[in-house]
Amino acid sequence: MNIKPKLLTINWQDPSHPAAGGAEIHTWEVTRRLVKMGVECVLYSCKVSGLPNDEIREGIHIHRRGIRPLFNFYVYGAVRRWVKIEKPTWIIDDSNKIPFFLPWLLPSHKVLVRIQHVFGQAIFYETNFLSGVYVYLSEKLAVYSWRRVPALTFSESSRDDLYSFGIKQVGLTYHGIDLNLYQPGLPARQPALVGYLGRVKKYKGLDVLLKALHELVQRGLQVSCEIAGGGDDRSRLEQLALTWGLNKHVKFLGFVAESEKVDFYRRCTLVVNCSRKEGWGLTTIEANACGTVVVASDVHGLRDSVKDGVTGFLFPFGDHLVLADKMEILLKNPEIREKMQNDALARAQSFNWDQTALDTYKTLNSLR
Repeated sequence: MNIKPKLLTINWQDPSHPAAGGAEIHTWEVTRRLVKMGVECVLYSCKVSGLPNDEIREGIHIHRRGIRPLFNFYVYGAVRRWVKIEKPTWIIDDSNKIPFFLPWLLPSHKVLVRIQHVFGQAIFYETNFLSGVYVYLSEKLAVYSWRRVPALTFSESSRDDLYSFGIKQVGLTYHGIDLNLYQPGLPARQPALVGYLGRVKKYKGLDVLLKALHELVQRGLQVSCEIAGGGDDRSRLEQLALTWGLNKHVKFLGFVAESEKVDFYRRCTLVVNCSRKEGWGLTTIEANACGTVVVASDVHGLRDSVKDGVTGFLFPFGDHLVLADKMEILLKNPEIREKMQNDALARAQSFNWDQTALDTYKTLNSLR
């Protein structure tokens, strides 16, 4: 009798968590496909208000334990018990900001570390100094545990980062997207509508976007902007928009359901990502698959997902004047924008979750 291989994944949050983002989408899309490949999959993450502690969704056994702010400490104390209960063939340590150190905690097990990106000093732009030091030093220490096992990451920039830290075994697999869902169509594009979709956090650099919008308004452009997503930086940004007289030009949509994202991308003339650092930029490819051009910071991750001058534009992080220039080019020159839209759409067709899941499965099977 064939015994199914079993995968235990530990992530800070499952896709139902209000703060879930690209990392959680990646985990979910890959894991649900691994189930179809015959892998028994178990996911441990923090509790979510209003959701059960234990449930099965699409064949994935989800267990929610501990509160989010202290989930890593919960994992440190409980992971050996979880492993004893689950008896997994493989374990994925989904590292996101504060690591779990599973290669050290589970030295006799087959562990794969999945890393979106290493924050490094960028964390100090997101949180207070003490919290930043905590995350920064945790990452520094985690590097030594990651050297013991293979790592899997999602962009050339992140792979190069990990190599520079002395991690020898680094696999690369891109994020996928659902090409049956993300594709051009109605609703029609709204003239001069700039969009952002993602977490509303300080390190995402949305104040740079507001400065660029203010500059465009000063130049006489009739431009509007919609910011979709939740996060703790919203009140500060709303105040900035008010201070700069942008309250009639900027709308904060809050959380946008997955079913609404496609319409959002289709309505936008262009999408902007001003982040300080990303692991890849999943929203870039989602927008491209809907035929929408992206302007993004020339930083790790985003410079991999945006092909400068082909599928969109890159600009130096924080330089709102250059960002305004790039946006103006696309808003005023439909022939340039349409050429980039076609190139972006063509490139997006090469990213799919089936291939990402297959790459992950091959990596898991290679663990020794």
